Amino acid sequence: MGFSFSALTSLLRSDTGVSSRFGVLGIDIGTSTIKVVQLKDVKGVPTLEKYGEIQLGPYEGVDLGMGTHLPTQKIIEALADILKEAEVTSKDAHFAIPYSSCFITPVSVATTDQEQIGAMVPVEARKFIPVPLTKVTLNWFPLFAHIEEQRTDVLVTAVSNEVLTRYNLIITSAGLKSISNEIEVFSSMRSILSPEDDVVAVIDLGTSSTRMSIMKRGIVTKTHSIVLSGADLTKALADKLKIGFEEAEAMKREFGMIQSTENEQARKILTHGLERGIRELHTVISRYEKEDASTVAKVFITGGGASFLGLQTYMHDVFSKPVVFAEPFSKVAYPAFLEDTLKEIGPTFSVAIGIALRAFENRN
Repeated sequence: MGFSFSALTSLLRSDTGVSSRFGVLGIDIGTSTIKVVQLKDVKGVPTLEKYGEIQLGPYEGVDLGMGTHLPTQKIIEALADILKEAEVTSKDAHFAIPYSSCFITPVSVATTDQEQIGAMVPVEARKFIPVPLTKVTLNWFPLFAHIEEQRTDVLVTAVSNEVLTRYNLIITSAGLKSISNEIEVFSSMRSILSPEDDVVAVIDLGTSSTRMSIMKRGIVTKTHSIVLSGADLTKALADKLKIGFEEAEAMKREFGMIQSTENEQARKILTHGLERGIRELHTVISRYEKEDASTVAKVFITGGGASFLGLQTYMHDVFSKPVVFAEPFSKVAYPAFLEDTLKEIGPTFSVAIGIALRAFENRN
């Protein structure tokens, strides 16, 4: 899938020049798809120029919707294909690092001095990161300073140097310039959250895994992963109903968990596949609320495995909270005729939109 409307924006002039006149490119390389988004600064407003998505299954000879384990050269080939299909013109690439290749943990350091924190973080990080620090790129973000106790809560992130090298190779081999990168959870946060969101949970139901991040005033304060994926749900449907994976995927997306006579068996299969994992996430939220003395006000759903009917209602019943699908395209300008399409695909483009928007934060 690719789309370009450069003809609609070519007459508009960018006043701030966020990067080049060709805009910036956000890239999300997943296990089942690659998504790209090109944004341009039009009079100070991030404006959608092009977007595209390509399925990776055919590059490994597996069904659409399945997770893949492609060699680097195949990913380069797929990225080049979607860049061409979407008629991307920007060479300035910002890419997201998958959560599975990272380590995120809160730590507490015994100082409130910002200069000392940087020196103390590696010492504390060694206690939590299960690999030598020489093999990762370490970063940290201050969360809360406890002045009376003379300590600071810090969010530490570590990204595998091997993964960074591989992704940079993919980007440059596709003819792009690697401008920046970040862990995908921060990209999603940027594209999903609004200033009025105080304490919220974001659940990313992906093709290969499900992750939840709890965010307080725009800061990631807790993450949790469960063994649940969109591909697992589709495979369960295929196995129980004795149909092909692609047919099961189409059934999941068309009928989902909506109660009906013809869909009752499929609904029960999906409910069974979801139940344990979703209730585990509910337990994590409840425990967090108790420990933090706060209330998670809303749950956002994102990820490629989340776009099927009935999931929103089911999760609302479990969490007893408002549950909404992410709408990352609401953060950018686009032609009105794309409204319905972008709302439908929005949950799957949260990361790509978010990493592209990073450039607009750094423009000044």
